[in-house]
Amino acid sequence: MPKSILLIGATGFIGSEIARMLVREGHAVTGLARDIDYGRRILARLNWVQGDLRALLTANDWQGKVKGHDIVINASGALQSGLRDNVNQVQFEAIAALIEACKIAETGHFIQISASNADQGQSSDFMESKAKADALLAASGLSHTLLRPGLVIGRNAFGGTEMVRMAAALPWVVVAPFGTGKIQCVALADVLDAVNRSVARPEAAQGQYDLVERPSHDLAEIFEKHRQWLGFAPCRFRLRVPVWIVRPLTAIADGLGWLGWRSPLRSNSIAALMNGVSGNADEAEKLLGRPPKNLDQTLAELPAAGKADRWHARIATLYPLALASLLLLWLGSGVLGLVKADQAAALIAGQVGESSARLLVFAGSIADIAVGLGLLFRPWLKAALLGSVLLTLGYWAGSALLRPDLWLDPLAPMLKTAPALILSLACLAIADER
Repeated sequence: MPKSILLIGATGFIGSEIARMLVREGHAVTGLARDIDYGRRILARLNWVQGDLRALLTANDWQGKVKGHDIVINASGALQSGLRDNVNQVQFEAIAALIEACKIAETGHFIQISASNADQGQSSDFMESKAKADALLAASGLSHTLLRPGLVIGRNAFGGTEMVRMAAALPWVVVAPFGTGKIQCVALADVLDAVNRSVARPEAAQGQYDLVERPSHDLAEIFEKHRQWLGFAPCRFRLRVPVWIVRPLTAIADGLGWLGWRSPLRSNSIAALMNGVSGNADEAEKLLGRPPKNLDQTLAELPAAGKADRWHARIATLYPLALASLLLLWLGSGVLGLVKADQAAALIAGQVGESSARLLVFAGSIADIAVGLGLLFRPWLKAALLGSVLLTLGYWAGSALLRPDLWLDPLAPMLKTAPALILSLACLAIADER
């Protein structure tokens, strides 16, 4: 029987697939998301309501959104606190308020997508906030299903699964830290099946269920299986490294999080993989009515990976390097222009006069620095990349008018800006987060 469902986190990695499945099953789904314009583009058949979990911290904030729905599904999450996320607000405070609102509205059933190993007292605020919300739901008296998936493997990738694909795409070598915990995966298809069964028969699905496969793997094995699925050549070398090797990278990724970047290399994501992901596969089998799919079955049943998948796996690693090179180019150009303003002005003083030349050098240097700083701050990224393109074209036009001889210079200073222009356009084309 069709039901009215409110889906929190409907544009996310797991939430968007839950939404598609529910629509296929004939349910009326209302999706809650920060950016409902994006939601409408990718899931046109949902009803949409705007909501930022950081601002939905009381039951009153949720009343109008919860009212009239038979089932509420929470598939939201924040991997780590940063400029645009607050883990405790998103995963505990907002969900505590949502649970209270559901009690007041007498919502028929609440489905919570949590995480395997979510326990209070852990060092990760991601796991601890999930565990606190889980405990509150269990004690709420609401009819509920609490799902705790392991490392979710699906057609798309985000967070830890994106990091797995990045590692699998490294040329010639599989690099994995030693001394890490074992990991149990789960097919996204099994998560969808569990949600579907919980929606269809809430009374039979009440309780808590780990959603994990039976076998467990170390990271190197998971990397190699994904490498094979992606269609890359077998690795020539296997390199085991100590865990501390990745800590400088996670520290940088954490810092960039406060500038709006959501890297899969942030410490919460890495810690989850390093500590291991485990659960009780018997619980999954009880809910699904069959054994959960193991990693080999999951990858075998996914659509065959093609060129686009291989591109994504490789570009996910090259993309931050490309942005970093553009940032260094523009910041370096701007700073050098200010430091060596006399030499730079001398290049065009004969054409426009000394004072105008100095003004143009100063303006150009400030513009270069502005583009560089914009590339560092995630909310300004697209504007900065567009600025990079327009500024390069502006320099081309200026050179053609004032110093056309530079185009024929043996060191080709103007021609060498063409790759920067193309790199800016390429980064602009892949600047969307999901």
